[in-house]
Amino acid sequence: MPTSESGAILVAHRLPAHVTPLREWLSDVAEQVVLITSREVEQGYSGQFGGLISVSDYSSSDEVVTHLDRICSEQAVSRIVYGTEDDILRLARIRDRYGVSGLSEAAALVYRDKYRMKIAAAKGVATPEFLAPSNAADAEAFAERIGWPVVVKPRLSYGSRGVAVVHEGAELAAQLSGYAMKDLLLEEYLPGIVCHVDGFMQGGEVLLSVPSRYVNSCLSFADGVSLGSVQLDDHDPLAQGLTDFARRTVALFPETDLTPFHLEVFIHEDTQDLYFCEIAARLGGGHIYETLGLTTGVNPVELWFRDQAGLRDGGARFARGPERYGFLLVPPREGTLDEIVATPLPDSVLQHNQPDKFPRGYSAATASTDTVASFVVRGADAVAVESALHACAQWAEKALRWSA
Repeated sequence: MPTSESGAILVAHRLPAHVTPLREWLSDVAEQVVLITSREVEQGYSGQFGGLISVSDYSSSDEVVTHLDRICSEQAVSRIVYGTEDDILRLARIRDRYGVSGLSEAAALVYRDKYRMKIAAAKGVATPEFLAPSNAADAEAFAERIGWPVVVKPRLSYGSRGVAVVHEGAELAAQLSGYAMKDLLLEEYLPGIVCHVDGFMQGGEVLLSVPSRYVNSCLSFADGVSLGSVQLDDHDPLAQGLTDFARRTVALFPETDLTPFHLEVFIHEDTQDLYFCEIAARLGGGHIYETLGLTTGVNPVELWFRDQAGLRDGGARFARGPERYGFLLVPPREGTLDEIVATPLPDSVLQHNQPDKFPRGYSAATASTDTVASFVVRGADAVAVESALHACAQWAEKALRWSA
């Protein structure tokens, strides 16, 4: 039987109920739950929990923290639950302030601050050279020393927002003008492809590891090119290398309760060596959680929310099926999507998302997960999945009709 503790369970979460049916997942403790969410999705959760609070500016304002502080000071709280990257640090601080179990601020920072995570990784796995510069002169000296191009990125962002590859001094100076120096990381540019490993970790050990390879790159959106992902076959030496790399990387980072992780790894095109890129203590973006659920038969989001709420279901049991899965994210263009021409989808498509009202104006993508259409596909192996993704990209090119 699942178990939990007494006291309120505070859940701060901005995604709508049709994406995360929290009432269904947390029915055992629904009366203990106080949900803090955004005004846009409040209605979908109405009447489902012991308490419901909505805020007008969920991600950017202090409203969420203010409500959490008030509740923790007024009553006993057993758990504080998060689901997205933008809540990790601020909820960790609340846990620390009131002695609530779960991810602490010190641990959360290592999974959120790209400079701190690079320091942790470099103690045991290959890591590109990096620097948190004090000023523009430091930044240019670093680039001159390791060689151009270099990667410029914010330390606390996610979804590839604000990441740029710069090729010379004037371009670097222009990039630096848009950053607060304390939120800036410079990194050696490694030519090659990027892979990701997703799964669950606990106590510094990997419980589940699913290695995948990106098709194109996480910066493809800047050129209007789709981002895809293919789960690798078990017998692929790359899959085996990534699995071992994930095991060694997780052991270098702060221990957690049962927590999903998303690890990105560079493969140098010349040496084929693996290098650490980033790790997060959450599920990956795009359609990673769907493909993870399809390959294991376990809903990873539900499992994570229940465990954070103190519900113990006898321990997670993960077993991978024989098929492989992947996804494709088609970024929007700057302009108007006039229509989507009725065109048969490839047979391998399991899920497909697209707008249903036209014409519709779009701005160019600013993050790797910005999409106008997306696909989740299935195949007998990685080759079949990648072929399916190419078919989906061709479908999007034919079916989506744009004008300036």
